[in-house]
Amino acid sequence: MDRREGSVRSRVSILHYLGVVLVAFSILQAAPLVVSAIYNETVRFPVRIYAIPAGLSLAAGLALAGFFRPRRLTVGTAMAVGALGWFALSLVGAIPYWMALKITYLDAFFETASGFTTTGATLFSGLEILPKSLLLWRALTEWIGGLGIFTLFLFVIREGGSRHALLGAEVHKAASERFSPGVFSSLRILWSIYGGLTIVCALLLWIEGLSPFDAAAHALTTVSTGGFSTYDASIAHFSAAGFRHAVAIEYTILAFMFLGGTSFLVHWNALRRRWRPIFWNPELRVWIFLLLGATLLMAIADRGRVSDIGFHTHVRTTLFQVVSIATTTGFTTQDLASTWFSPFSRQILLLLMLIGGCVGSTAGGLKVLRVAVLGKLLGRRLRVVTRSSHEVVPLALGRRPLLRDEAERAMAIAIGWGIALAIVWLVTTFASRLDGWGSLSAAVSALGNIGPHFVGGKAFAEVGAAAKVVYILAMIAGRLEILPFLLIFSRRAWR
Repeated sequence: MDRREGSVRSRVSILHYLGVVLVAFSILQAAPLVVSAIYNETVRFPVRIYAIPAGLSLAAGLALAGFFRPRRLTVGTAMAVGALGWFALSLVGAIPYWMALKITYLDAFFETASGFTTTGATLFSGLEILPKSLLLWRALTEWIGGLGIFTLFLFVIREGGSRHALLGAEVHKAASERFSPGVFSSLRILWSIYGGLTIVCALLLWIEGLSPFDAAAHALTTVSTGGFSTYDASIAHFSAAGFRHAVAIEYTILAFMFLGGTSFLVHWNALRRRWRPIFWNPELRVWIFLLLGATLLMAIADRGRVSDIGFHTHVRTTLFQVVSIATTTGFTTQDLASTWFSPFSRQILLLLMLIGGCVGSTAGGLKVLRVAVLGKLLGRRLRVVTRSSHEVVPLALGRRPLLRDEAERAMAIAIGWGIALAIVWLVTTFASRLDGWGSLSAAVSALGNIGPHFVGGKAFAEVGAAAKVVYILAMIAGRLEILPFLLIFSRRAWR
C-alpha cells in the first residue's frame, strides 16, 4: 500500500467514526423532548427545535458510517477524530439554542462549545425564564463532555483496536494506570462511577429542598465540573431565595465538585478498599495541600469580612470558591468580577485556574500531576547542578520512578499550554475592549475550561465575534489538552 492510499484510508476511517458518533448523538436529543412534553413547552418551543438537529445528526451520521468503511485507527488519526468530533457535535448541538432563542448562531455555538468542554462560560442571562428543556440540554452537554465525548460513544464502536485508539486519544490526560485490562470494562467502570456520583448528588440536593429538575440539572453540572446553573446568580441563588437548607446545598455541591476534580482512579481504589495507593498518591497529596493552603491564605487576606458576615460564612465562602475554581467547575457564591475578593485573593484564584484539577478527573487546567512533574524536573536539575558530575540523581514521583515519556509529555503539554495562553491573551486583547488583566483571566478561563473570570457578564457578552471565535477554539483546545487540537493542522496525522 503506497502513501497516498494510506492517507485516503485514514480519512475514510475518520469519516466513518464521525458518522457513528453523530448517530449516537442524535439519540440524546430525546431527553430535552421528554422534558419539553412534561412541562408543556411544545407551544412556545415546538418539537422541531430538537427534532431538526436530531434528524440532521442522524442523517449525516448514517451517510458517513454507511458510505465509508471502518479501519483500524492509529493514535494520531484517533486524536484527529476526537478533535473533529468536538467541533461537529458543538455545531449540531448549537441548533436548539439558535432556533429557540433567536440569537446569533455564533453565540449558540459558543454556549454549546462551553457546555461540551465543561467550561461553563455563558453568554445567556435570564436563565430563570428559559424553557426547562433548554436548561436540561445545557446541563447534558456538560455531563456528556465531563468524561470526554468519545468515552460515551465508544460503547457503540465495535472494532476493538479503533476503540482502544480512540479511548487513548480522548483520555490521554488520564494516569497510566488502568481500571481494567479491557477497554470496554474500563469504560463500564468509569461511567458507573460517574453515573453513581451524579445520582447520589441529585438525591442529596433533592432531599435538601431543590426541585427534582434543579437537583438533576445541578448534579449533572457539578460532578462533570461544568458549572452551568439554572439561575443567573449560580449557587448564591439558594441563599438569596431563602432556601431552608442553603448551607447544606453549598456543602453538598462543594463535596461533589471535589470528587469530580479528583482522579477517578482514587474513587475506584476507594470502592475496592485499596487505601494504600490512595494514601501514597502524590497527586492527591499535592491537590489537598493546594486546596487547604489557598483557602487559608485567602481567608487571612480577606479577614476583614469576618466582622460583617461571621467566621463560618467567611470560611465557607472562601472554601467554596477555592474548590470551584480549582476543580474548574465555576459555580459561584460571589461574583469574581466584583470587589468581594481582595487583589491578593484574586491572584490566588488565577493561579488555581492555571493549575486546575487532577489527571484522570473531569476537571480542566494544566493538572496537578503535571505541575508536580514539572516541579520534580526543576528540583532534579538543581540537584544535578550542585552535585558531583558522576553522581546519579534519580527522578521519582512519590514512591515510583518517573518515566522519561511521562516527563516529556508533561513538558510538551505545559509548553503548548503556555504558547496557546499567550496567543489567546494577545489576540483577544487586540480584538476586544477588555483590559490586559481582564483579557488574561478570560483567556485562562477559556483554555482551562473554568468559566468564571474577572470580566463582568455584560462586558464579556460584548467582546465581539472575533474574540468569541478565539475563545471557542481555546475552550476546545484546552479540553483536548492542546496536542490533539494541533494534530488537526498536521499533515502527518492525515497520512
